[in-house]
Amino acid sequence: MSTNGKSAGSGAANGRANAKANGKVSKGAKSATKAKPEQTEISPEMREKLAELRERVQVSVGQTVLAMMNLPRYKGQSLSDLNHLVIEPLLRDRLAIASAKKKEGDEAGVDNTTTAGIAIWASVSDEVDAKIREQIKGGAFPTRLGAEDWASGEKVWLLDLIAPNRQLATAVLANFKQIAGDKPIAIHPIVARSVDPEVLEKMKVKAEG
Repeated sequence: MSTNGKSAGSGAANGRANAKANGKVSKGAKSATKAKPEQTEISPEMREKLAELRERVQVSVGQTVLAMMNLPRYKGQSLSDLNHLVIEPLLRDRLAIASAKKKEGDEAGVDNTTTAGIAIWASVSDEVDAKIREQIKGGAFPTRLGAEDWASGEKVWLLDLIAPNRQLATAVLANFKQIAGDKPIAIHPIVARSVDPEVLEKMKVKAEG
Protein backbone atom coordinates (compact mmCIF):
# COMPACT_ATOMS: atom_id res chain seq x y z
CA MET A 1 0.00 0.00 0.00
CA SER A 2 2.78 2.42 1.01
CA THR A 3 4.65 1.70 -2.21
CA ASN A 4 1.59 2.56 -4.28
CA GLY A 5 1.12 5.75 -2.30
CA LYS A 6 4.67 6.87 -3.00
CA SER A 7 4.19 6.13 -6.66
CA ALA A 8 1.02 8.19 -6.73
CA GLY A 9 2.76 11.04 -4.91
CA SER A 10 5.68 10.94 -7.32
CA GLY A 11 3.28 10.98 -10.25
CA ALA A 12 1.49 14.03 -8.84
CA ALA A 13 4.81 15.82 -8.31
CA ASN A 14 5.88 14.98 -11.82
CA GLY A 15 2.56 16.23 -13.11
CA ARG A 16 3.00 19.57 -11.34
CA ALA A 17 6.55 19.87 -12.67
CA ASN A 18 5.40 19.11 -16.21
CA ALA A 19 2.59 21.62 -15.90
CA LYS A 20 5.05 24.32 -14.88
CA ALA A 21 7.38 23.40 -17.73
CA ASN A 22 4.49 23.46 -20.18
CA GLY A 23 3.46 26.80 -18.80
CA LYS A 24 6.91 28.20 -19.47
CA VAL A 25 6.91 26.79 -22.99
CA SER A 26 3.51 28.34 -23.65
CA LYS A 27 4.71 31.73 -22.52
CA GLY A 28 7.78 31.37 -24.70
CA ALA A 29 5.62 30.41 -27.67
CA LYS A 30 3.42 33.44 -27.06
CA SER A 31 6.49 35.67 -26.96
CA ALA A 32 7.73 34.16 -30.23
CA THR A 33 4.29 34.71 -31.78
CA LYS A 34 4.29 38.38 -30.78
CA ALA A 35 7.70 38.96 -32.37
CA LYS A 36 7.29 40.41 -35.88
CA PRO A 37 9.89 40.46 -38.64
CA GLU A 38 11.35 43.82 -39.46
CA GLN A 39 9.74 45.44 -42.49
CA THR A 40 12.05 46.88 -45.14
CA GLU A 41 11.22 50.42 -46.09
CA ILE A 42 10.85 51.07 -49.82
CA SER A 43 12.94 54.02 -50.91
CA PRO A 44 11.31 56.95 -52.77
CA GLU A 45 13.37 56.05 -55.84
CA MET A 46 12.05 52.49 -55.82
CA ARG A 47 8.48 53.72 -55.37
CA GLU A 48 8.93 55.97 -58.39
CA LYS A 49 10.31 53.13 -60.49
CA LEU A 50 7.42 50.86 -59.49
CA ALA A 51 4.93 53.58 -60.38
CA GLU A 52 6.58 54.04 -63.80
CA LEU A 53 6.53 50.28 -64.42
CA ARG A 54 2.86 50.04 -63.46
CA GLU A 55 1.99 52.93 -65.74
CA ARG A 56 3.97 51.42 -68.64
CA VAL A 57 2.18 48.08 -68.23
CA GLN A 58 -1.22 49.77 -68.11
CA VAL A 59 -0.48 51.79 -71.25
CA SER A 60 0.82 48.73 -73.12
CA VAL A 61 -2.22 46.66 -72.17
CA GLY A 62 -4.53 49.47 -73.24
CA GLN A 63 -2.81 49.92 -76.60
CA THR A 64 -2.89 46.18 -77.31
CA VAL A 65 -6.53 45.71 -76.33
CA LEU A 66 -7.64 48.68 -78.46
CA ALA A 67 -5.74 47.27 -81.44
CA MET A 68 -7.26 43.81 -80.95
CA MET A 69 -10.78 45.23 -80.78
CA ASN A 70 -10.52 46.31 -84.43
CA LEU A 71 -9.73 42.79 -85.67
CA PRO A 72 -12.48 40.23 -86.44
CA ARG A 73 -10.21 37.36 -85.36
CA TYR A 74 -10.31 38.61 -81.77
CA LYS A 75 -14.03 39.37 -81.56
CA GLY A 76 -14.82 36.12 -79.77
CA GLN A 77 -12.32 36.68 -76.96
CA SER A 78 -13.45 37.56 -73.43
CA LEU A 79 -11.85 39.57 -70.62
CA SER A 80 -10.58 36.36 -69.03
CA ASP A 81 -8.58 35.68 -72.22
CA LEU A 82 -6.52 38.84 -71.76
CA ASN A 83 -4.26 37.07 -69.29
CA HIS A 84 -2.82 34.59 -71.81
CA LEU A 85 -3.27 36.88 -74.84
CA VAL A 86 -1.66 40.06 -73.48
CA ILE A 87 -0.51 39.96 -69.85
CA GLU A 88 1.67 36.83 -69.98
CA PRO A 89 3.64 37.80 -73.12
CA LEU A 90 3.93 41.39 -71.89
CA LEU A 91 5.40 40.37 -68.52
CA ARG A 92 7.96 38.21 -70.36
CA ASP A 93 8.90 40.93 -72.85
CA ARG A 94 7.29 39.03 -75.73
CA LEU A 95 5.02 41.83 -76.87
CA ALA A 96 6.64 44.49 -79.06
CA ILE A 97 4.79 47.74 -79.73
CA ALA A 98 5.96 49.83 -82.69
CA SER A 99 5.17 53.55 -82.65
CA ALA A 100 5.06 56.17 -85.38
CA LYS A 101 5.02 59.96 -85.25
CA LYS A 102 1.67 61.58 -85.82
CA LYS A 103 1.18 63.40 -89.10
CA GLU A 104 0.44 67.08 -89.29
CA GLY A 105 -3.26 67.72 -88.96
CA ASP A 106 -3.85 64.72 -86.69
CA GLU A 107 -5.64 65.37 -83.43
CA ALA A 108 -3.22 66.85 -80.92
CA GLY A 109 -2.59 64.88 -77.76
CA VAL A 110 -0.23 64.48 -74.85
CA ASP A 111 1.91 62.06 -76.83
CA ASN A 112 3.21 62.93 -80.29
CA THR A 113 3.28 59.26 -81.33
CA THR A 114 0.67 56.69 -82.29
CA THR A 115 0.70 52.89 -82.28
CA ALA A 116 1.84 51.62 -85.68
CA GLY A 117 1.56 47.93 -84.90
CA ILE A 118 2.07 45.21 -82.33
CA ALA A 119 4.05 41.99 -82.62
CA ILE A 120 3.19 39.08 -80.33
CA TRP A 121 6.04 36.59 -80.31
CA ALA A 122 7.69 33.82 -78.30
CA SER A 123 11.07 32.13 -77.98
CA VAL A 124 10.27 28.50 -77.32
CA SER A 125 11.63 25.04 -76.63
CA ASP A 126 11.23 22.07 -78.97
CA GLU A 127 8.27 20.87 -76.91
CA VAL A 128 6.45 24.21 -77.12
CA ASP A 129 7.35 24.50 -80.81
CA ALA A 130 5.51 21.21 -81.41
CA LYS A 131 2.55 22.51 -79.39
CA ILE A 132 2.31 25.63 -81.58
CA ARG A 133 2.50 23.61 -84.81
CA GLU A 134 -0.22 21.29 -83.55
CA GLN A 135 -2.52 24.23 -82.83
CA ILE A 136 -1.91 25.71 -86.28
CA LYS A 137 -2.57 22.33 -87.87
CA GLY A 138 -5.87 22.14 -86.01
CA GLY A 139 -6.88 25.64 -87.09
CA ALA A 140 -6.81 27.07 -83.55
CA PHE A 141 -6.37 30.81 -83.10
CA PRO A 142 -5.17 32.66 -81.14
CA THR A 143 -2.30 30.42 -80.08
CA ARG A 144 -2.58 29.41 -76.44
CA LEU A 145 0.64 29.12 -74.44
CA GLY A 146 1.30 28.52 -70.77
CA ALA A 147 2.92 31.21 -68.67
CA GLU A 148 6.33 29.52 -68.81
CA ASP A 149 6.10 28.70 -72.54
CA TRP A 150 6.68 32.23 -73.83
CA ALA A 151 10.39 32.30 -73.04
CA SER A 152 11.14 28.58 -72.82
CA GLY A 153 13.82 28.26 -75.51
CA GLU A 154 15.60 29.69 -78.53
CA LYS A 155 13.13 29.04 -81.38
CA VAL A 156 11.52 32.33 -82.39
CA TRP A 157 7.84 32.38 -83.32
CA LEU A 158 5.96 35.45 -84.55
CA LEU A 159 2.45 34.46 -83.46
CA ASP A 160 0.54 37.55 -84.54
CA LEU A 161 1.10 40.95 -86.06
CA ILE A 162 -1.55 43.57 -85.34
CA ALA A 163 -1.62 46.64 -87.58
CA PRO A 164 -4.30 48.77 -89.28
CA ASN A 165 -3.09 48.00 -92.81
CA ARG A 166 -0.70 45.84 -94.84
CA GLN A 167 1.88 48.60 -95.24
CA LEU A 168 2.25 49.12 -91.48
CA ALA A 169 2.16 45.38 -90.84
CA THR A 170 5.06 44.92 -93.24
CA ALA A 171 7.00 47.74 -91.54
CA VAL A 172 6.44 46.16 -88.12
CA LEU A 173 7.67 42.82 -89.46
CA ALA A 174 10.85 44.48 -90.71
CA ASN A 175 11.41 46.03 -87.28
CA PHE A 176 10.77 42.71 -85.58
CA LYS A 177 13.63 41.19 -87.57
CA GLN A 178 15.92 43.48 -85.56
CA ILE A 179 14.61 41.92 -82.34
CA ALA A 180 15.12 38.36 -83.58
CA GLY A 181 18.58 39.11 -84.93
CA ASP A 182 20.15 36.28 -86.91
CA LYS A 183 17.79 33.65 -85.52
CA PRO A 184 15.37 32.02 -87.98
CA ILE A 185 11.79 33.25 -87.56
CA ALA A 186 8.79 30.96 -87.83
CA ILE A 187 5.63 32.93 -88.47
CA HIS A 188 1.99 32.04 -88.02
CA PRO A 189 -0.05 31.82 -91.27
CA ILE A 190 -2.16 34.73 -89.95
CA VAL A 191 0.95 36.92 -90.05
CA ALA A 192 1.92 35.73 -93.53
CA ARG A 193 -1.45 36.79 -94.91
CA SER A 194 -1.17 40.28 -93.46
CA VAL A 195 2.16 41.34 -95.01
CA ASP A 196 3.61 41.63 -98.51
CA PRO A 197 4.78 38.22 -99.82
CA GLU A 198 7.77 39.85 -101.51
CA VAL A 199 9.01 41.12 -98.17
CA LEU A 200 8.76 37.64 -96.69
CA GLU A 201 10.92 36.29 -99.49
CA LYS A 202 13.53 39.03 -99.06
CA MET A 203 13.69 38.46 -95.31
CA LYS A 204 13.82 34.69 -95.86
CA VAL A 205 10.91 34.29 -93.46
CA LYS A 206 8.63 31.31 -94.04
CA ALA A 207 5.06 30.82 -92.87
CA GLU A 208 4.62 27.59 -90.91
CA GLY A 209 1.66 25.27 -90.82
